[in-house]
Amino acid sequence: MVKVVVIGGGIIGTMHALFALDAGHEVLHIERDPKPLSASVRNFGLVWVSGRASGAELETALRARHLWEEIGSRLPIGFRAQSSLTIAQSEAEFEVMRAAAQMSDAHLRRFQILDRSQVQTLEPVLQGKFIGALQSTLDAAVEPDLLMSGLYAHLSQQANYTWIPNFEVIDFYHDETGNHATDIHGAKISGELMVICPGSAHQGFLSELLEEAPLRRVHLQMGQTAPFSPTLNHSIADGDSLRYYPAFKDLDLATLGEQDPVAAQFKMQLLLVPRLDNSFTIGDTHEYDEPFTHEILEAPYDHLRSVISSIFGVPAPAVVSRWSGNYSQITSEDLYYRREIAPGAIVVTGGGGRGNTISPAIAEETIRSWPK
Repeated sequence: MVKVVVIGGGIIGTMHALFALDAGHEVLHIERDPKPLSASVRNFGLVWVSGRASGAELETALRARHLWEEIGSRLPIGFRAQSSLTIAQSEAEFEVMRAAAQMSDAHLRRFQILDRSQVQTLEPVLQGKFIGALQSTLDAAVEPDLLMSGLYAHLSQQANYTWIPNFEVIDFYHDETGNHATDIHGAKISGELMVICPGSAHQGFLSELLEEAPLRRVHLQMGQTAPFSPTLNHSIADGDSLRYYPAFKDLDLATLGEQDPVAAQFKMQLLLVPRLDNSFTIGDTHEYDEPFTHEILEAPYDHLRSVISSIFGVPAPAVVSRWSGNYSQITSEDLYYRREIAPGAIVVTGGGGRGNTISPAIAEETIRSWPK
């Protein structure tokens, strides 16, 4: 048994803790806050495989999708194989979706084109302005309010797991005895192996290590609506998502024309995920240039509700909760950032908008690289 220190209580850090335990290691799991408070607990809960880039990214997402289903079968995280519908509201959008359904790896993404009547057979609640949709029966979801609590409930029952909150690491060092992290009070935690999953916290003791790293932070706004009836059984994306998901980058996106001015200003797409209480998680915006405003602006929510109303044919439910946050995104061709900073110690971050989707595959890759 190897003692493993995992720094970071977000989804990537927690997946490392889970997989390390499953591999038979002892795990010390460190978090700077009383509980995770950042992007992992404020995201969509999407396992969105269909939009990933062809090649290694899609292969990793497919592996992760398998792992998510396995984890969801044994842990109370609200996993459901909730297919997705990308809604075409114009002929131009529908033509791009038809092209997507003909891509060489479309079968891996489980794409199929649906006309309006087929969409409404699946989702009678959709009665608004649209022509058809691109469906993926591969996409899935986990419940944001259950994900982290379900994982921690399982981890806390394991004899070889120790949760250490309120431990803000300010220094790391390696010597002949292993890898060591110290906090602001001088306390030290040590292990033979260490994985540091800082999320968007690129500063502090990692600032010099990450100074030249191909990483950026992305600021976004999201929200949750009031419950909506009747039940919706698919996650929904609008045609603007074609502009942002890398699966579609080689298609003729120029035919889509200009975005709505608000959507263009905030680099928006509609993503809508039904939650277990029939409310929706909706978003999102993208802001790339720091310093971020950190304002909760109302125009993006007005735009999202307008698009929802157009697709559903009835007024969108009210937004009852609004939030913003940051995530770490790699800017190179790699899927995420991984760097060994000392023997047996690595930094893992930069999953960006695909971090939730591929997090179990990231952790599995780390564990496979460790000594048995």
